[in-house]
Amino acid sequence: MAECPTFDGWDAVPPGLRPANDLRFAGLEPRGEPVAYLRHEGRTIELFRTVDAVPRQRQPTKPVGRGSHDPSSGPLPIGTAGSTGGRASRRAVVALPEAPSTSRRAAGRLGAPPDMEAAREWIRALLLSDFVMLDTETTGLGYRDEVIEIGIIAPDGETLLETLVRPKAGVVPPAATRVHGLTMADLAKAPTWDEVHDTVLRLVAGRRVLAWNAPFDERMVRQSATLWGRRERIRGFECAMQAYARACGLRFNRAKLARAAAEMDVLDPIGQRHRSCDDARLSLKVLMRAATRGR
Repeated sequence: MAECPTFDGWDAVPPGLRPANDLRFAGLEPRGEPVAYLRHEGRTIELFRTVDAVPRQRQPTKPVGRGSHDPSSGPLPIGTAGSTGGRASRRAVVALPEAPSTSRRAAGRLGAPPDMEAAREWIRALLLSDFVMLDTETTGLGYRDEVIEIGIIAPDGETLLETLVRPKAGVVPPAATRVHGLTMADLAKAPTWDEVHDTVLRLVAGRRVLAWNAPFDERMVRQSATLWGRRERIRGFECAMQAYARACGLRFNRAKLARAAAEMDVLDPIGQRHRSCDDARLSLKVLMRAATRGR
């Protein structure tokens, strides 16, 4: 059997090869042995063929261990690591107030739901703190993609930053354009990430950083910074989506922003705009409405 190739950096990985965590995030389960390896940030990551992956079956019980949480063991963390293959920051996991302990039998198929009122209290405390809401639009979802728009708003909805960003790759795939409507023609005169990086760092310094799907936005910001050789990182993103999901007792701690906004009756009749500041404000409205549920 031929030796599996090893690639140095994401740019060298051929299309159709992905890490197991990426496939699982997409609802797939890798099959067989890894067909290649990737050296990245001092680690060796196994790569699998996407065409061999099969739809993932949910397990009857949620395992306890690294990367999971026993609902009877104490505080429930609100989003950083996990949904981007472990690439989100683990340095500032935020914990909800401790939920009542529960037996394994009471936990049910996927673990007992968190204390919804505790989650709402977490959101209410957040809304009184010094935070910013951040959102990005990107060239795609992968590990070669870049931020092409970033928006940062204050707790009162004021725009702190709203700027297009010209990608280093010089291309916006049609599939991404269909989501947010942005093309390279729109970005031709926009600043690069290298030019906006210091402004972003200044605006978030000393503040909590919220994003709807925080691990994704954190990864995209980091990828863009890395492409331009910028080493400074925005640390400790916190996940508005997971906070909302727990406050509403959603089983899988996930929710599309448009659906959450519709549930909270804050969605504009024309739907989600998929532009950075608009989506950041929509995320804020969802959290504000979720915080008042049950009152």
